Amino acid sequence: MIFVLGATGKVGRALVPALLDAGAGVRALTRDPAKARIDPRAEVVQGDLDTADLPALLAGADRVFVLTQGHSADREAAVAQAAAQAGVTHLVKLSTTGVHFGQTDPITRAHAEAEQAIREAGPEWTILRPGAFMDNRFAWLGSIREENAVYVPEGDPASALVHVRDIAAVATLALTTSGHEGATYELTGGEALTTEAQVAILSEAIGRPVRYVEEPESAARERMMRKYGWPAEAVDGFFALKRESAAHEDVVFDTVERVLGRPPRTFVAWARENASAYHHQE
Repeated sequence: MIFVLGATGKVGRALVPALLDAGAGVRALTRDPAKARIDPRAEVVQGDLDTADLPALLAGADRVFVLTQGHSADREAAVAQAAAQAGVTHLVKLSTTGVHFGQTDPITRAHAEAEQAIREAGPEWTILRPGAFMDNRFAWLGSIREENAVYVPEGDPASALVHVRDIAAVATLALTTSGHEGATYELTGGEALTTEAQVAILSEAIGRPVRYVEEPESAARERMMRKYGWPAEAVDGFFALKRESAAHEDVVFDTVERVLGRPPRTFVAWARENASAYHHQE
């Protein structure tokens, strides 16, 4: 039985059906099963990691996919220790490429500490370190629908965006086959694209012109807080992460192709899959 934490997140939502399609039994944790829309083939468990009896929650699972809200190192360390007590044999943690590059922003530091806790807990482990997600471009939905425009902070770097289904595919292999114990996998797409190129690809997929607009960081901060409702702390964390990752967000790793035996999914394919979401809402 594979216990999936973060089952309703970007990766978890792709991972649960991928594991089930591979023939694995899946138990998925969620705070609210009624809202979760988890694949009906999975066993859904209601619970909160901060209040649950973790060893009891993990009883009967032999592998665990570790992904927690806020990427709390303390929370993931508690999960790892409880997993060891419950007899779990393999932990697969979702981390970030920032750890590979030694970034010191708060989000990356939390992942680095959690990685260490996973490695020290006792069970076998595999660490997945994806770069920026293609799904992050859903942040442009509002401005594309309303203004046919994308606003980005000046100097936004080129990025080797990765498809969440590729992350889920690697996680599925790590959780269902042997040979991935003790491995740390950096995961990116197969090419680095400038933000302007990403907008052009989306524009073509949607079938109408989309303007690419660079704006000062101060204007971008204002937009995130006023229009999107981000708290100031989250905006600060985002820009700290962007500053740290800017120098290497365009680095391409060949891990997806090496592990899966096929090229990574492209942003062109992602844009075509998701073009309908960007159409004007009546």
